[in-house]
Amino acid sequence: MTKQAIALLPQKDVAIENGRFFALSKEPWLRVEGDFGARRFVEIVFRTSLLDDPVRPVLRFVTKDRVIDRILPGPAAGAGVWIGALPRDAYEILISPTNRPGAFGFAIESLRPVGLTEALGRIWRRKPAKLWSYFLPTLFGYRAEAENAIDWASNSDPLDSFENWLARRVRPFEPTGLDAPRSAPDGAPRFAILLSGAEATREQWARTLASIERQSYPSPARLARSEAELLPLLAEADFVAHLRAGDELADHAFAALAEQIARAPQTKLIYADELLRTAHGLRPRFTPDWSPTLAAARPYFGRCAFYAAATLAAESIGAAMRAAPFRLAREEIAHLRRWLLTRDEEAEPPILAPTASAEPAPSVSIIVLTRDRADLLAPCIESVLRLSTHPSFELVIVDNGSLEPETFALFDKAKKDPRVRLLSRPEPFNFARLNNDAVRTARGEVILFLNNDTVVVSPDWLETLARRAMAPQTGAVGALLFYPDGRIQHAGVTIGLGQDAGHFGALVAPQTPSWLGRASLAHESSAVTAACMAVERRKLDAVGGFDEINLPIEFNDTDLCLRLGERGWTTLYEPAAQLLHYESASRGSARFRPMSVYAKERDYFRDRWRGVIRDDPYYHPALSLYSRHLALW
Repeated sequence: MTKQAIALLPQKDVAIENGRFFALSKEPWLRVEGDFGARRFVEIVFRTSLLDDPVRPVLRFVTKDRVIDRILPGPAAGAGVWIGALPRDAYEILISPTNRPGAFGFAIESLRPVGLTEALGRIWRRKPAKLWSYFLPTLFGYRAEAENAIDWASNSDPLDSFENWLARRVRPFEPTGLDAPRSAPDGAPRFAILLSGAEATREQWARTLASIERQSYPSPARLARSEAELLPLLAEADFVAHLRAGDELADHAFAALAEQIARAPQTKLIYADELLRTAHGLRPRFTPDWSPTLAAARPYFGRCAFYAAATLAAESIGAAMRAAPFRLAREEIAHLRRWLLTRDEEAEPPILAPTASAEPAPSVSIIVLTRDRADLLAPCIESVLRLSTHPSFELVIVDNGSLEPETFALFDKAKKDPRVRLLSRPEPFNFARLNNDAVRTARGEVILFLNNDTVVVSPDWLETLARRAMAPQTGAVGALLFYPDGRIQHAGVTIGLGQDAGHFGALVAPQTPSWLGRASLAHESSAVTAACMAVERRKLDAVGGFDEINLPIEFNDTDLCLRLGERGWTTLYEPAAQLLHYESASRGSARFRPMSVYAKERDYFRDRWRGVIRDDPYYHPALSLYSRHLALW
């Protein structure tokens, strides 16, 4: 089926203005009209304007019994490609292409059926061992689980295949078509570029100058070859960048910058993603949205960064550019999640040593839930009481109906330590309610939720997490958790991974290279796990603690972090605090669990946080939601 057979009609919160779609809310919907037939799997190729943010679209299937949402790839190169299953009983198909009000460009270029043989062939070529993850659930009638296995096995491409991946998705800039500018030419911002490169060749200079001349933009950029030449231009320019000879701007770079400025006039700094020329061909350099804690440890802006000229006039340009992000409010910094510059690969900036805090650590209440499993709880308690160097903490053990003599013997031993209190709560297991109840009895300025299947590794873990939690802008803080075999279990939670939330960067040794080195650096994360999570007491109270009504067991920690985020408190991952975690050991392995288990909680979480699931600000829309490591989608 070709694109001529597919029509997109306004369904909800979409108007047509001058022949273009116009979103009236942050979640507009179009109805997809076409003959989908009885296909089980399809491939959809869709296109967005290169001037729009490449947020992941949401594809919605409406059936007789329920609504099923699927998150699609973010079309960072221009187009997105998705292969997935169609519900057999869907009678309506909708799509939400953007998450911001205003004009947007979107089209479905093609839709074709994919046979089961082709779908399984993709798995065979990528991860042949995963075929069992499809066949075994199918054999026992678990259709949703089988299709989920196909998603995890086939919806990612390695970075080594980037050029092939890009060739299928890249689209030319069409200023008279889908990419028609929306901002008025007479209000176009003026750009100036400091262009340096004393050792550059004539060809490198020519390459950069040609890319500037090719810009599809009404106002040419002013050029300077030294800082002395640039200073007089600052009064005439609105935004300034510092490039090197050999850098190539995308043809639509200035147009994209102008669109961002028109959309958000408060913007004072704009940075974009880049393509790197490497010995192995082109490679993408992905960056998250503004992450000040990460930037303080490792400056991650590339050279495609444009600064409001007014922010640079007071001092040397280089020093002003380095300092500017930390002087601006978050809403004044914009990230364009498209490749607007191609440059040679260079060494990453060095990691900056963190500054040790001289502030006294606040008091902490550690809350541990347990039901028997003395074999797990004993090393947890022992490590907390023996290794922790924090001078002021209490350990609150919540007994959720233990029965075994070994457990009560352990309780009796632990209570001899004056730092330990025991709460008896023999009731049906509700993780959220049990923790909320314990918080009401806690005395610490900081509450630290801790699983009973963890063991302390770093003695100063409590001080580290508690100090972070007390920062005015910080909500929840999580630790670096290891499996007993030394692999990473938790280095932050990415919203949307697996269509819900998951641990990006897990299942590898800690020395394994990670995205921008984040696994070993403190950084903002949309959520962290409550296996070890610290929150200042007043902030926890402000959001009402865990949601014990809608999320009694699953997703309540992620939900808490996101609700703190709604109030302006940012979640942090802190790798200096380290523990072992025997994941889910006390509740049994979740290696295979039918999707019907906790389905109500999953549906609530997906509906409540759909906006973040489709667009985690600390991830990237071009990265796969079906890989725990850097992979394309």
